[in-house]
Amino acid sequence: MSNLRRISYQGQLPESFWLIADRVYADRPQRPAESRPLTEQLFALEASRNDIVLYTDEATLRLVGIFPHESEEAFFGFWETMPNAALNEEAFELLRADARQRGRRRLVGPVDFNTYHRYRLRLPPAPGWGVFDREPVNPDYYPALLAGLGLAPVSTFESRRIRPQDVPAVYTEKDMLLRELAKIPFDFIPLNEHTWQEHETAIFELVQAIFGANPGYRPVPLAQFRLLYNRQYAAKLCPHTSVLFRDQASGELAALSFCHPNYTDLALPDDAPPVFERDFPRLARKQLLAKTVGVHPAYRQRGLMSYLGAYGMVHFRERYDDVIFCLMRTGNFSLHFTDGLPAETAHYALFGQDL
Repeated sequence: MSNLRRISYQGQLPESFWLIADRVYADRPQRPAESRPLTEQLFALEASRNDIVLYTDEATLRLVGIFPHESEEAFFGFWETMPNAALNEEAFELLRADARQRGRRRLVGPVDFNTYHRYRLRLPPAPGWGVFDREPVNPDYYPALLAGLGLAPVSTFESRRIRPQDVPAVYTEKDMLLRELAKIPFDFIPLNEHTWQEHETAIFELVQAIFGANPGYRPVPLAQFRLLYNRQYAAKLCPHTSVLFRDQASGELAALSFCHPNYTDLALPDDAPPVFERDFPRLARKQLLAKTVGVHPAYRQRGLMSYLGAYGMVHFRERYDDVIFCLMRTGNFSLHFTDGLPAETAHYALFGQDL
């Protein structure tokens, strides 16, 4: 028998929770960012609306079962493990048993409580760009382990990099959009930390409206939104390509695009988050990340997703070498902007299993 333990979360995570991730990624060139203070705050905030159970041998595996109150689904998250199929089978069987006892019909993950935080696995092969900010990164054996446990992809995603030599083709393809951009009946609000603070509540409401129907999405209160999306976050955005579209007729926010440079090469310490004005000139590689792009449901079918892309193109060529369109859900309209263009693509998946 293994030393697997089942620990109901009671306000504190064991020290081994943090050590396991260190061991899994000790010899790997890339690892996911994990802030201990933020994670502890997140558990504390989510404890009131979920049953939370940790399954761990305190050495090589950690797995968190998340059982939202008033839901037919259970989630697993914060999963890090060495390649031990038998131990994972034992842990997931405990998780499945707890889910069935609570009447849950489906298990989905990895999701660290909700889609505002880490979720999905990156599928092999790894892309040539390494890793960008908040990109899912994990050992290649993770998807195979889940497949062996009977879990299969329920949603898939892509990131697409347009290489420098292919950027001119984008401008040729999108020339009409660029010419039409100035004629659409929307105001453009460039995003920086000042405009973010001015529109924070409206941005929060817009994000909820845009992404509320996505698989795995769970609404969060404004306090949790601010853990990640705040003035510090806005300070790293590229103010030339990040924008809010505001309907001139109603005054309502209709669409958003959050873009920022890939700061990974600067290897900034956790206590010195990136600031665009300070750090962009220091980048040897000027790579833009198109991170979060969306249109309010009331304004869809009006071409705004394409116009958001065109807005980003206006100032792109004078500042950046290439661009990655990040983590777009398969079937989402956001993919269409890059359809037909030569691109390097990475793939990701969210896994699920009926119980």
